[in-house]
Amino acid sequence: MPPFSLRFARQIGRQEFDAAIDTLRADLKGNRSDLASHEMIAHCHRWAGRADAAIAACHEALNCDPASFDSHAMLAQLLAEKSEFGQAAFHARKGLELYPEPLPKIPRFLTFTFSVVSRLIPRLRNAGPLSLALERVESERAEWVDWAKRYLSWYDQSSDSKVKPAEH
Repeated sequence: MPPFSLRFARQIGRQEFDAAIDTLRADLKGNRSDLASHEMIAHCHRWAGRADAAIAACHEALNCDPASFDSHAMLAQLLAEKSEFGQAAFHARKGLELYPEPLPKIPRFLTFTFSVVSRLIPRLRNAGPLSLALERVESERAEWVDWAKRYLSWYDQSSDSKVKPAEH
């Protein structure tokens, strides 16, 4: 089951993060290397206010794919919040290095087709336009890049920068 099933979406929408994690973990039994599931588990823990569990889930995701931008980005912020500045700087640098290409624009005919289909299929009515979702992802990534650059500027000017963070 992909992490974007209706059941999973409903659990997230209701803020039933533990149930969503259980759903994702059940999926992982069949495929331990499912990066998207590990990353969503990390997000669920973060949304539930469990930073340590989110950090552990990010490390699991990095075991699946050491080049995961999303995992490095989340780790950078979580570790900075926990005052683990060297590790946060390491993951911020990796995140900037791995910053993904911008998402492609969705052709208008596809968004129009989706809106027509969503009127016919009740389950899709609340999904919203796909193009808006992609714009939101790009906006969040841009905000993270701004945060990472400010953080690294501060870190590089601080006395803590002499301590090299251990690599993942």
